Amino acid sequence: MPDLSPVLNEISSSREWNELRETLSSGGAPGALLAIVASEQARRFRDMYARLVLCDSGSGSDGCASCRSWMDDGHPDMLVAGSGDGPPGIADCVEMQTAMSLKPFCARGRLGVVHSVDAISLPAANSLLKIAEEPPEGGHLLFLAEEDNVISTIRSRSWTVSFKPEETAGDSPPPGTSAGWAAWIERTRKLSADEIAPEADRWARWLCGKGEFRLAASVRNLMYVSKKRRLPVSMVQDALVAILREGVPVGQILGDLR
Repeated sequence: MPDLSPVLNEISSSREWNELRETLSSGGAPGALLAIVASEQARRFRDMYARLVLCDSGSGSDGCASCRSWMDDGHPDMLVAGSGDGPPGIADCVEMQTAMSLKPFCARGRLGVVHSVDAISLPAANSLLKIAEEPPEGGHLLFLAEEDNVISTIRSRSWTVSFKPEETAGDSPPPGTSAGWAAWIERTRKLSADEIAPEADRWARWLCGKGEFRLAASVRNLMYVSKKRRLPVSMVQDALVAILREGVPVGQILGDLR
């Protein structure tokens, strides 16, 4: 068996993973997460993420019933479709969707994992759209892709995190002064929330580089909710200023929109 410790270290020491852990620890687990990760890392990332999502406390190692239920071949509440060798078919996706609605065996919810989603057929992808939009109570989805060419209908319903180092280029800080924020608001006021999302993502990556993982997670969480709820750009602008300029917690801003 190959030594996977370098893979584990590469993921666990990355700023993307730290940002994700901070989000989960604050109760902000996304309903659907799309992870762009190399094929040799996919299974390890899947299990690391599942331990956090399925654990009662979100730590992944608190000795709860869920943590004690892990076996060599997985977890009873982690439902897997497809593999690193190929995507699932439509029958596999429908079967997983049905199983996701059932009561979990021992965890606080269930996690549906879809491997190789960058190669999935359109009918199979379409069968997952409803559950990606509104997962059952306590349920979460994890989409795994090696290349960042996932169909838009899945991407638009997911919070995306990439472990491809080349995609961190172009990180940039948010405005640092009141005048800078005023200029940014004027420049972006005629754009849509989707159009300012790439810039917000560059800010989040820059914050991660500075060790501000919780603040970066707040920005990502806001943009995820803005896409899901189709918030007006003025609301997103105000929320970004409140989070990054005034230090207002994202949960206080979003309330029951999450």
